[in-house]
Amino acid sequence: MSRLMRRWLVVLVAGLLVQACGFHLRGMAIPPELMTMKVVGDNKSDFYRLVTTRLKAAGVTLANKEGIPVLTLGAVGNSSQVASVNVQGTEIEYVLGFNTQFTIAVPDKPLQVFPITFNRSFLNKPDAALASSREQAQINREMQEQAADQVIRQLSQVSF
Repeated sequence: MSRLMRRWLVVLVAGLLVQACGFHLRGMAIPPELMTMKVVGDNKSDFYRLVTTRLKAAGVTLANKEGIPVLTLGAVGNSSQVASVNVQGTEIEYVLGFNTQFTIAVPDKPLQVFPITFNRSFLNKPDAALASSREQAQINREMQEQAADQVIRQLSQVSF
């Protein structure tokens, strides 16, 4: 048997073994029970808009009626802590924090709570204050986008 043929055979057998054990990649498929839901939260916040946009892109119908699952988005919390200072005592590095939580209330099922927490480091450049503030705002936006993606991922893993 040729060397190339053995490689393909090994790959094929490995694929069949992985499939046989029930392994599957994490997808973004939302369960059918959650394809119509109500979203509750601060509808003026960027986080709310990011989540609802991603839900619509995933094919979820957003409705405002009784008897359907309710996704409640909690308030977003941001924090900033000094991580390091230079020899002059100037703060040069911060740890930016992002935290929120969301709940899923499905009729006749227990309430499920999902916390979301992120931390990112940020280098402060005192000589370029405007650039630093823009970078900090960019990091905060990225954390909100990442949190919205995590909401969708966790919804795809909700068990009933």
